[in-house]
Amino acid sequence: MEQSSMHLSRLCSAPPDVVYDFLADLGTHTTWGGKQQTSDFRLLSLEAPAGPASVGTTFTSTGTIPMSPRRWEDRSEVTAAERPNRFEFVTTATARGTRHSMEATYRHRYEIETAPGGSKVSYSMTQLTMSNPLLRLGLPVVRAMTWRFGIPFMAGRGFRNLLANAEERAHRGRLPREQANRA
Repeated sequence: MEQSSMHLSRLCSAPPDVVYDFLADLGTHTTWGGKQQTSDFRLLSLEAPAGPASVGTTFTSTGTIPMSPRRWEDRSEVTAAERPNRFEFVTTATARGTRHSMEATYRHRYEIETAPGGSKVSYSMTQLTMSNPLLRLGLPVVRAMTWRFGIPFMAGRGFRNLLANAEERAHRGRLPREQANRA
């Protein structure tokens, strides 16, 4: 089965180090990728060591699957941690079924670069392997549509949440621009 992938990119008013620190703090993932997400596509739990993640850090998580009673059970390992420019992890995911379990491996890559007023953040997710796909993902046309529209739409919300949280942290304690100009 060929690799499927999606790519998102946005400007962010937070500097690269703040965005990176949010990604490397795995505890924040259950906020921007969990509580702030829709109930049918979000992280439910994440167990990770305290402190910033580095290459080799492993963590486990569970999450919901849209239009399915199944849950993802994931084991991830950080494969790149280059502050403030790149954070990457590979996830081995299992969705247990009554007869077969879907298993897949995904690479999540965040690339962060300095941009005027903050940073440009790119996120890509690539499916490296998959076995026993959920019925809809086993159909080539449905799989292609899911990767082209569904996954970017659903993952896009978490991506935007990440950036909004990083912006809030970066600008906490600062006066809004119009108030600062009057002061």
